[in-house]
Amino acid sequence: MTAWALRHVQKIVDELAARIISGELAPGVRVPSAAELVATYNLASTQALWIWRQLKRRRLIRLDPSVGLVVGNPGEEWTSFYSARMEERIVAVSDHLAARIRDGEIAVHERVGTQRELRARYQVSDEVAEVAKCRLEYLGWAYSVPYRGTFAAPCEDWPIHRPVPIPANASRRQGNHLAEHRRPDVSRVLA
Repeated sequence: MTAWALRHVQKIVDELAARIISGELAPGVRVPSAAELVATYNLASTQALWIWRQLKRRRLIRLDPSVGLVVGNPGEEWTSFYSARMEERIVAVSDHLAARIRDGEIAVHERVGTQRELRARYQVSDEVAEVAKCRLEYLGWAYSVPYRGTFAAPCEDWPIHRPVPIPANASRRQGNHLAEHRRPDVSRVLA
């Protein structure tokens, strides 16, 4: 997706999110289908799926097994679709990754890990690795760049704001993980 297309799709996500939060799209109402999104906004079908994914990550839509994707109540706690054991693994992996970010093992703006790396490191399924990264992003420890990966968020975006000690091995690394708190130039990455 080009930088222009990404901005266009993100604008649509923000517009739909605003409609849901304002109550224009009431809870329980079916979300526009991929075909409707494609026709309305002149998108590719993959972009429509990306819009759904972003709304699900914001917890604004949910899957109702009898209807399909529907609008959820913003801020409502939903029951997990995963088994208790799978949920435990998701929480364990994302909490461990958050601790590694907080302790400086994963530097700010450094890739958290690919799905393959997380699967091998934690001995989990692809789905657990993907959902753990989504949870990490939802909690504020990471951010995603489409088609590039999930990266550690700057410390001012972390859910816990407290002084973070610089690890002893920071001098051996290339740069200090707290030295720069801005996001990378996404336009260069996505071009």
